[in-house]
Amino acid sequence: MIQLARFFLQTGPSRDGQVVISGDDAHHITRVLRLNVDDRIECVDPEGCVYLVRIKKTGPEVVGAVDERLPGHQESPLVLTLWQGLAKGDKMDLVIQKAVELGAAEIVPFTSRYTVVKLEEKKAKTRRERWQRIALEAAKQCGRTRVPEVSRLHSFAELAANVQQRQSEGELVVLAYEAERDQGLKDLQGKPARVSVIVGPEGGFSPEEAETLQSAGAQAVTLGPRILRTETAGLVLLSIIGYKWGDLG
Repeated sequence: MIQLARFFLQTGPSRDGQVVISGDDAHHITRVLRLNVDDRIECVDPEGCVYLVRIKKTGPEVVGAVDERLPGHQESPLVLTLWQGLAKGDKMDLVIQKAVELGAAEIVPFTSRYTVVKLEEKKAKTRRERWQRIALEAAKQCGRTRVPEVSRLHSFAELAANVQQRQSEGELVVLAYEAERDQGLKDLQGKPARVSVIVGPEGGFSPEEAETLQSAGAQAVTLGPRILRTETAGLVLLSIIGYKWGDLG
């Protein structure tokens, strides 16, 4: 079966089954993909419903008609949040793209003591917009029915406060920590509905930071005998958790 291009709608189809797409997506359909009348695409409404749509008009505004509603089972039953220490270069781009593919519902970048990258408020806002576009494109490519949110840049204090709040609400919070030797993901019991995973920046966490997060309710785990790069650790965590409690494998 040919994989059709997928687009996220701002509103659902009209009562007569008409879909209207404008802006960048209309340009992409018309000028990049060069689709024509009677070609088909997939559209996802804000509720996560998927529709097979036949194009009726292209141009600055693309108009289509719903042929059928499709079953949508692409979202993980597990609500996953990745707290990712801000990394250098294009590492964050990779992490966000792959985290979306692995089922993350939210990606939250944060700074801590050993964070190398320093972003002023204006630059942080620009980066977030870029990362959100990457999340959108990754969601289209891998067939998601929800676009994960890339949150604003958080401080370590905000991270610790969120850990405490989420843990108190019954969420499992997992901290990848290289100094942990005994507990791995295989040792964690139960079947959580929501999981947050925390990965530090290139320099990792200081002992004081790790202690703060564990005191707030995070469970430290080892990812094995080898030290993983920051852009690898989160993806390993998401993969194992998706296999253990989610829909991977």
